[in-house]
Amino acid sequence: MNPQSVNSDHPCELARPLGALSSWQERRAKELMLRDMGSCVRISEIAEHCNLSRSHFSRAFKKSTGHSPQGWLVRMKIEKAKSLLITSMPITDVVYECGFADHSHFTHTFSRLEGMTPKAWRRAVDHVITNRRPNTPMIDRDISDRRIPDSVVDGLRQLRAQALHA
Repeated sequence: MNPQSVNSDHPCELARPLGALSSWQERRAKELMLRDMGSCVRISEIAEHCNLSRSHFSRAFKKSTGHSPQGWLVRMKIEKAKSLLITSMPITDVVYECGFADHSHFTHTFSRLEGMTPKAWRRAVDHVITNRRPNTPMIDRDISDRRIPDSVVDGLRQLRAQALHA
């Protein structure tokens, strides 16, 4: 192994790609981005907390995660939105809770990443949770010919139950 490919905070840390963030930098950056998800996250401020320039931070973050900082944050916002969409929270509230500026931008971003609108995704999940029998394909005009594994269905049921009791 090339010793230059190891960015180590600790002697037992696994090898990280050359040019990637150290584990503490990646952890700190993600914590800051998630904490401020609902507001405007400034990459320059996060870079400063990691003791890096903005450009170096952006390159190293992408090397570490496979996504730009902004791309990673958008994916996290969509994951949060999906967890809220399985509740009865109105989509308009989900939009703002996840830090999107408006409904249109949220719908466009969600559709690009998930392949369907938030409303269609919610209907599909509701259909799966309430009507699906084990090992049967889910038929819905927005997501026909897709199968959802039983483990996913069970997980969605548990999340829905937790959300209803929260």
